[in-house]
Amino acid sequence: MAEFRRNAVKIKHILARRPFKALMIALLVGLVFGVAQIGEPLENMIELGRNKLRSHPASGSIVLIAIDDRSVGEIGSAHWNGSQLASLVRQADAAGARQIHLDDELDDVGTARQAADLESALGSARAQILLPARFSINPVSGARSDYLPPARFARHARLANTNLFVWWDDRVWQHPYAAEIGDRPVPSLSSLLGGADPKPGALFRIDYANDIRSIPMVSASDVLDHRIGPEQFAGKRVVIARTDIGVEHYRAPGVTLVPGILIHIAAAETILRGVPLDLGWPIPLAVALLLAAAVVCARRRAIAAGILALAVAAAIIAPLLLEIAGIHIQMLPPLAALLTAAVVRIVARLRRTYQTRGTINIVTGKPNLQALHQAERNAGIVVSARVANYAQITATLPPQNEKELVEQIFGRLEFGADGAQIYQADEGVFVWVARDDRDESIVQRIEGLQALFRSPIVVATRLIDLAVTFGLDHDASRPLAQRTSSALVAADEALRDGKRWASFNPATIKDADWAMSLLGRLDHAIDKKELWVAYQPKVDCKTGATIGAEALVRWAHPEKGQLPPDQFVGAAERGGRIDRLTYFVLDSALAAVARIQGRDPDFTMAVNLSVLLLSSRTLVPTVEALLLQHRVEPRLLTLEVTETSTLGSAEDQLANLKRLSDIGVQLSIDDYGTGFSTLEYLRRIPASEIKIDRSFIAMLCNSQSDRIMVNSTIQLAHSLGRKVVAEGVESQEILDELRRMGCDVIQGYHTGRPVPLAVLLKRLKSTGAQEAA
Repeated sequence: MAEFRRNAVKIKHILARRPFKALMIALLVGLVFGVAQIGEPLENMIELGRNKLRSHPASGSIVLIAIDDRSVGEIGSAHWNGSQLASLVRQADAAGARQIHLDDELDDVGTARQAADLESALGSARAQILLPARFSINPVSGARSDYLPPARFARHARLANTNLFVWWDDRVWQHPYAAEIGDRPVPSLSSLLGGADPKPGALFRIDYANDIRSIPMVSASDVLDHRIGPEQFAGKRVVIARTDIGVEHYRAPGVTLVPGILIHIAAAETILRGVPLDLGWPIPLAVALLLAAAVVCARRRAIAAGILALAVAAAIIAPLLLEIAGIHIQMLPPLAALLTAAVVRIVARLRRTYQTRGTINIVTGKPNLQALHQAERNAGIVVSARVANYAQITATLPPQNEKELVEQIFGRLEFGADGAQIYQADEGVFVWVARDDRDESIVQRIEGLQALFRSPIVVATRLIDLAVTFGLDHDASRPLAQRTSSALVAADEALRDGKRWASFNPATIKDADWAMSLLGRLDHAIDKKELWVAYQPKVDCKTGATIGAEALVRWAHPEKGQLPPDQFVGAAERGGRIDRLTYFVLDSALAAVARIQGRDPDFTMAVNLSVLLLSSRTLVPTVEALLLQHRVEPRLLTLEVTETSTLGSAEDQLANLKRLSDIGVQLSIDDYGTGFSTLEYLRRIPASEIKIDRSFIAMLCNSQSDRIMVNSTIQLAHSLGRKVVAEGVESQEILDELRRMGCDVIQGYHTGRPVPLAVLLKRLKSTGAQEAA
């Protein structure tokens, strides 16, 4: 029992070793490539290249009497009668042919006399006569049907199977030795012509290095007219078959479409040069694993690289040499296994290098935060020191003096670290875990360090003042990485508040978690389609007809419930997600327009556009692509841009607005009246619409100043040739006042609340043109 345990322990150690793991991974990759034939397309392409290198003419022992297009034209039909076929057979037989294959379905060979003539020719032939037998499978029902030549002809001949096996790439790569037809094995034509032992179910790979174009071929019309001498057929295997344009053609690897009979002859030529042997991929994979073991176990990189180079060279040369001898192997599975082993070795080496170098600051040689996290020392107070002016100092120092600067900082910090290891982060941050977790002791040490850092340090004869603040984290229950960040946050807060040091307040974690969760949830909501778009109808102020809608994003948060847009749109802008959010809404809105076009080809859709996107180079191409994708005319899309003080001065933003206008997209100045509008602003923005802010519309009937402002805005917009949209219309009284002022379009709860697309479609379908109340 003890011996068994010792052996089990030894096996466990062997399995845990890196070389063994690398070999197992290599074996798995090789098996996947071999069993699933993942690399078969590439393997076939490489084989075609080898075939071109080995290309040689056919043996010439098989001659094709081709019923070609010229013969068909001279005879007048591709289906020759029995007497014509008999004449071909007799002439080939008289010339001394060894075998004659008549590749023709003999069900209809003309009159009885013509059929008797063919039967006589077959019966009196001295050469071995071969006739085709095949099967077919109905692609719909899967039913199989067999074809055998008529008995009166078959009794004078030996049957030859003429089925071709077309591979997934529509090419014929392999060929059968024999097939079951009529409950009996029938040798393939290539087996009979090549003299191979027929093995039912077995396949062999056709050697397309035999140049199909070099196969001896004579026209059947020349044979009938005795223009071909008997020496062409003496001692040869003769095949009589159609090659005209009407016969079925197949793709032979390395060449264009060819008549199927040429592929049969190419297969026979393969056998004539020696029965091919297909070793597949298992044996090469075993050899590759031995080489892979040498690669992963080699201690020197040069030796491993040499073995790998020799192995790759052998993978290129060996198949070529073996195919000359008629042996075919697959090299991609073993090559994939070998390269996998090499990659595993490289990755392992890089990982070891990274683990060594990744824990050291490459400039100063001091341990970094990665080394701190690997040390997993979490007990105690985490102290972070921030040198606020570190970037300014290093920017003025020669690069070689940065190490001296850090060494002096380390030297001073060590007085307050009480023997704890100090770790250097980026941009003047230094961290350690205090061994003494008493607050009074830590504070005294920090006060001492502050006094020490009041004195400048000397680097390269220069006096340098350091602005240092400290941050503390006392919560040992959290991971060390989080505590390090918390201590740094506290140091930054101390710097901001003008203090020497500060402790991290755990109460801020909850707010930070929610802020981070909001952006993360927003990404998730976009990906998982938790966001949805509501559509608020826009109504023609004069006719009351629903002429368009504004797309408004909505979010049913799984934890916070329904969130208003102002709670996440601003966060999306600050967090760099506004482009994803905007394009999501735009995509949904244009899809809605595409559905509505069948009912109303002039229905428009408005989408809010963040000013932050106006500088994006991808804005206009994205809008164009979405319009094209949904087949929506640009004139039906209105992009609403909020009036801001910065918009009018940014040339790149104005250029994008002009490009959008040039392609036909309508532009609208949103929330008009709340920003910094001037006549120059209105002149520069290529907007076709002004949208008056709801704050003015809400007080339209109660405030004389708001009434004057709205009326003057409408008159100004009309004088500039622009439409006016009033948003926030919530009463009939406001609607009537806007009609008197000549407003063009209204939008608000009084004429329609934001609703899902299905409700909007129902509204459009039931009313056609909705009239305002």
